[in-house]
Amino acid sequence: MIEFTLSKINLLILVIALFSIISFFALNTGKIFLVGEVKQEMEKYALTLNGMIVAPTTCDSKPFAIPPKFTSFGNSIFYTLKISRAPDGAGSRLIFSVSDIKSPENVLAASSLSTDATIVVYDLINGQVTPLDDFVELVLDPQSVPPRNAFYAVKSVKAGNETLHLFPCAITANSQTCFGDGSIKNQVNNYLIMVVGGEQGFIC
Repeated sequence: MIEFTLSKINLLILVIALFSIISFFALNTGKIFLVGEVKQEMEKYALTLNGMIVAPTTCDSKPFAIPPKFTSFGNSIFYTLKISRAPDGAGSRLIFSVSDIKSPENVLAASSLSTDATIVVYDLINGQVTPLDDFVELVLDPQSVPPRNAFYAVKSVKAGNETLHLFPCAITANSQTCFGDGSIKNQVNNYLIMVVGGEQGFIC
C-alpha cells in the first residue's frame, strides 16, 4: 500500500514538473514571438518613412496609427512608443522604441533609420507646438485619455533641402486630429510660418 501511494506521489511530481517545464518554455517562446512582432512593426515604420524620404517628391505626408496593444501566442502587452532623433554623422537618425507600460525602463524592441534629411520631432506641451531636442523622446500611449495613438509625418523639400517633420495625433473610429481643419498638422504649420519663418510652412 505504501509503495502504491509513493508511486502515485512520484507520478504526480513528474506530471507537475513536466507541466512546469512546458509552461516555462511556452511562456518564453510566446514572449520571443511577441518581441519579434513589436520589432517588425517598428521596422515597418522606419521602412515606410525611408521610402518617403528617398522618393523623388517635393512633399509627402502620411498618418501612422499604432495598435492599442501587441498580442502574440496568448501574450499581450500595453505599451508606450517613443520617437526621438539623434545626430548621425552629417545626417540624422530617427529612433523608434517600445516599452511595456508596466516596466517603462525596459525597451522591448527598437528600430531606426539613418538619413541625410533634417529630422524634426514635435510635441504639444501645454497646447503649444514644441520642437524636441536631440535624444528627447516623443511618447505615444494608445491607452491614454485622450488617446495618443498615432503620429503624422510630413516630408518637405525646399531649395534641395529635405526635412522630415513628425508629431503626435489621434485616430479614433469617429474622428482624427492628424490633418484637416483645426488639426495638429495645421498647428505645426502655423508654428513654422509664424515662429520659424513663412517660407518654412508645408507646401502640401
